[in-house]
Amino acid sequence: MKGSKNNKEFQETDFSKFSNEELADAFVFPMEDAMTDQERKQESDFWVNRRKQFENRSPRQKMHSELLQLKFQLEDYIKSNQYKESLNFGYFLNEYVSRQDKKDKEFASEVDVTPAVLSQYMNNHRKPKDEFVIRLEIHSNGMIPAINWFKVIQKDKEHEIMTNQDLRDKENKHVKKRLELIY
Repeated sequence: MKGSKNNKEFQETDFSKFSNEELADAFVFPMEDAMTDQERKQESDFWVNRRKQFENRSPRQKMHSELLQLKFQLEDYIKSNQYKESLNFGYFLNEYVSRQDKKDKEFASEVDVTPAVLSQYMNNHRKPKDEFVIRLEIHSNGMIPAINWFKVIQKDKEHEIMTNQDLRDKENKHVKKRLELIY
């Protein structure tokens, strides 16, 4: 099939007539054959050195890496269209505290809440106040922005609204007249 895009001719290729091996050969560039022995040794030395650096990280560097991992996990989750009950605000807060190797009581003191309130947040028995979420951003030195914490809370709320049939049934009796629309 021929077409024109920005006045340039292009032709679509029917890839179904090629085997998987032919497609792989056409699009995958084998690097090993092109490397000299010296290049292979340099690459091997690089990865050995990189592994040593990784294993010899300080506790602070390990914590930083784990918090970055949590940040990316949180960002991926809030960007996804799927809701996972296990990935709620309490889960991420629990992870945030535990990846710092802190006791709940110590962390609660750092963000000026009681350990009981922190426990309620962590176990999803209480929705966090806006002030607390702002404190999380400040505590992380901006690494995990408050807006990301709020988006997780919002995702929890969206799921609750969409799945709470009891609430819908309860509120249904308060609607005296519905719009009469024809579909």
